[in-house]
Amino acid sequence: MPFCLLAQSKKDIRKNGVKGITEVVVEYENGKEVSHNDVTKKFDKEGEVILEVNYDKNGALKDKTATKFNKDGDKIEEATFDATGKQINRFVYKYNADGEKSEEIKYDAKNVLISRSVYVINAKGLKTEKKTYDAKGKLIQTKKYIYEF
Repeated sequence: MPFCLLAQSKKDIRKNGVKGITEVVVEYENGKEVSHNDVTKKFDKEGEVILEVNYDKNGALKDKTATKFNKDGDKIEEATFDATGKQINRFVYKYNADGEKSEEIKYDAKNVLISRSVYVINAKGLKTEKKTYDAKGKLIQTKKYIYEF
């Protein structure tokens, strides 16, 4: 799953009405400057990244990730595509009535279910477990979260 780290905060992106940003890498090879686009990001009005396009060091398209959010600003879907536009994978996220992420579903390039993770959330709203099931519903992993107060 892509991780977005920006030079500007989401608050600054929103406040300034930024719709997109392109990160350019300048490298110095044999005394020459060589630059290429590294990543381009498009934002919604809330400052969330809705499209991230990654390039290789030659500036050629590597992959794209499109993200959708619900009215509360929660990520509900994320799909990654290769340079030809073919889907690599897709994640769907579900939330409970308190707005806590309760489920994460992963699909492959053909939208076939790969896995489904369900979060167990305690009365304080803290995740206590993440149970991951394969496409047939068989439990394949349990991750426990242990908090210190």
